[in-house]
Amino acid sequence: MSLSPQAPPPLRRLNSLHLKRESLSAFRVLLMETSVHRIAKISRRRDGCKPFETTLARLGLLILLHLGLSASWAAAEPLSESQVIGLFYARNLSLISAEFGLETAQAQKVIAAAIPNPELNLYSQELAPNYPISSNGPVIYVSVSQLIETAGKRRLRMENSLLGEQAAESDLRDAIRILTQAVRRAYYDLLLAQETMDATQEQSRHVQRLVEVQKKRFDVGDISERDLTRIKIEALKAQSDIDKNSAQIVSARSQLAVFLAWPENTASMSVKDQWPEGKAFDGLKDEVSAMNAAMERRPDLLAARTRYTQAKHGVDLAKAQRIPDVKITAGFAHDLGNYVQNGATLGLSVPLPLFYRQEGEIAQAGIRSNDAELRVRQTEVAVRSEVSTAFAAWISANTIVKRFETEVMQKATHIRDSAEIAYTSGSTDILDLIQAQRDYRNTILDYYQAQANRAYAYVDLKMAIGEE
Repeated sequence: MSLSPQAPPPLRRLNSLHLKRESLSAFRVLLMETSVHRIAKISRRRDGCKPFETTLARLGLLILLHLGLSASWAAAEPLSESQVIGLFYARNLSLISAEFGLETAQAQKVIAAAIPNPELNLYSQELAPNYPISSNGPVIYVSVSQLIETAGKRRLRMENSLLGEQAAESDLRDAIRILTQAVRRAYYDLLLAQETMDATQEQSRHVQRLVEVQKKRFDVGDISERDLTRIKIEALKAQSDIDKNSAQIVSARSQLAVFLAWPENTASMSVKDQWPEGKAFDGLKDEVSAMNAAMERRPDLLAARTRYTQAKHGVDLAKAQRIPDVKITAGFAHDLGNYVQNGATLGLSVPLPLFYRQEGEIAQAGIRSNDAELRVRQTEVAVRSEVSTAFAAWISANTIVKRFETEVMQKATHIRDSAEIAYTSGSTDILDLIQAQRDYRNTILDYYQAQANRAYAYVDLKMAIGEE
């Protein structure tokens, strides 16, 4: 008697019901993916556009409106990777906190563009209890003073603060890049736990069917009680694996829920079976092209370069401080004891830089510029190292998965089925059958782990080249 082999879990196809559900929700997913794409492709703010953080918040709200994502919906059906990232953009607390740095930079830009306020001066002199001439009185002065900044200091401050804002935007994009990588890893952790559970349950059902068949053979005296007991032990071990995997799923759900601000009904949250495709990085011909892409896209490198430019502007600003600012005062004087009782006043005040000419400030600005240049070089070295490591890991992981799909899985299934047929026909013993079952289970788990490793390599390479 032989068992009818079933297709292994990695090779299962979606049934018609699942396909029908996918088609019904396709439009909603398309809307969500469009919103996520708009957020992920954040560009620098131009004059006259909406503030960066306001745009981000509105896009996050747009995602929620498109999806109708409440906590109960999130738990109603498996979430895709793009849906999880959409929830992350809208709900993640760390990302919201990262926006404060940009708001601070924008406030600094307002401060840098401010023009000094004029000063109103009102004072009197020659105050006395009585005067020799009754028509005489105290002298009254009214004047307005205005500080005039020279050497383009205000322009330099504005340019410096604008660069600071651009660097803060890059910092926010870098935070999005890093956090999105963590979200994707959590997504694939949960997917691996789900796939492992599916494989374990399938193996348990298969072994249980084998137990039922061997019971019938034992009843007719075809096998010994010892062989039947060994098969039953394998079934119990398979059930233990299910119990262990249940705890792993709970842990993976919890980790993903942290990034989504712990929505309700987290206990039933699941993700779709969507591993990265092997052609995900076909646009990168080799490591050099990946390196070039990273040098152009990486927001941390852009932030370092922008801060270096800002530091050089800081040197120019420090040098401009050597040129004194001018204070002009104009006013009106009313003096009853003077021949000219009413007259205008005009004054000019200029500091004389005779003893100190901002040497310390200029030296400090130069040191900050050199340090910023050093950080650019350090960041470039780190980027090259990350890209090289991530690209090699992707090539290796992708090759391993392809080998599983083209060779290993079919051979593992054939060996398991052959062992069952051989044992049924009496040409092998129970130990060979049990070992074939274990080898098949391990191969399935190794395949899913290889899928997960490729997914992690996919995430790492996306982060290394600067894609959110």
